[in-house]
Amino acid sequence: MSGCRWIWCRQALLPTAATDAASRCRVLRRALSTAAVSLHTQPSHSLKAAFCVIGDEILNGKVLDVNSHLFAKRCFELGVEVDKIEVVPDTYDAISLSVRQLSRSHDVVFTSGGIGPTHDDITYSAVAKAFGRELQYSQETLERMRRIMKDRGIQHLPDPHGSPEQVACARMALFPAGSQLAYPCGELWVPVVRVEQNIHIFPGIPKLFERLVDAYLPKLVTNLSKTSILAFSRVLVGTWARESVIAPVLTRLQERYGRYGIRLGSYPTWTPEDQHDSNSRSKASRAMVVLSVVGKDKARVESCRLELCKLLGGFDIPPE
Repeated sequence: MSGCRWIWCRQALLPTAATDAASRCRVLRRALSTAAVSLHTQPSHSLKAAFCVIGDEILNGKVLDVNSHLFAKRCFELGVEVDKIEVVPDTYDAISLSVRQLSRSHDVVFTSGGIGPTHDDITYSAVAKAFGRELQYSQETLERMRRIMKDRGIQHLPDPHGSPEQVACARMALFPAGSQLAYPCGELWVPVVRVEQNIHIFPGIPKLFERLVDAYLPKLVTNLSKTSILAFSRVLVGTWARESVIAPVLTRLQERYGRYGIRLGSYPTWTPEDQHDSNSRSKASRAMVVLSVVGKDKARVESCRLELCKLLGGFDIPPE
C-alpha cells in the first residue's frame, strides 16, 4: 500500500463521535480492497521493442517482408511487446530519422537490411550519421570473414586496400565507431552490431536473419530484464456471429478486462462462398469472425475466452 493511501486510511479511521468500531472496519476493508486491486492491475515489467525494415525492394513490392513477422513472433514468445514496425527506403535521411526516433522511445530496436557490399547498402553509414559517429573497420570481423570465406573457397577476400572487389567486400566490416559486436552463431562471420546500447543491426536475408535472431534475442532479453518477464498468452475463438452483433460484447469485455492488460481483437474471415459450402468446411475454417484474446494474465485470458464462447456461441481455434 502506498504512502498516500495509508495516510488516507489513517485519516478515515480517526475516531469521531459519529464513527464506531463497525464503521471503521468497513472503511478499512474498502481501503485494503482498493489497494489490492490497484497493485494487482499494475502491468508486469515488460520490454518495449521496435523494428525497422530497410529496403526499397520492400516498398516497391519486389520482396515480401518476412523478417518483421518473425521478429514480432519471437518477441511475443519471450513476453516482449512490439509496438512499432517501420519500413523505410535505402536513403540516409529515412534510415537516420527512423533509428534515432525509435531509439529514444524503445528498450530494443532491431533493423534488418542494407548491410551488403553494394552502393545501396548504407545502413551502417546511415546509423553512424544519425548519431554523429565516424565509420571504422572491425579487424576482428575482417579476420573472421577472411577465414570463413577462404574455407568456403570464395575469391576476392575482404581487403580495405585491395582490388575494387575486395574493397566492396570489406565494406561489410565497416561499422559505426564504438559499436559493440556479437557473433551469436560461431559458424557465421556476420556480427550483430549494437549502437547506442539499444539499436541492433541485422542482415536482411531471411534465413540468415532468423538464425541470428534465434541465437541472439533470448539472451538479450534475459540480460535486459531486471525482473522476470511474463510470457504472453493468446487464445483464438471462432464465431459465426456478425461483427455488428459481436461489437457490443467485445466493448463490454474490453472495458472489464483491459485493466488487466488484456487485449481483444476481431478479425473477419467471411467470403461469399462461405454461404454455400459451410457444411464441407471444418469448424475453424467456417468461422465468420476469429476473436483474439492476448495478455500476460493467463487466468484472465482463459476467463475471457469462456465468456466469448458463452455469449457469442464461440468455439476454440487451435493455435497455428
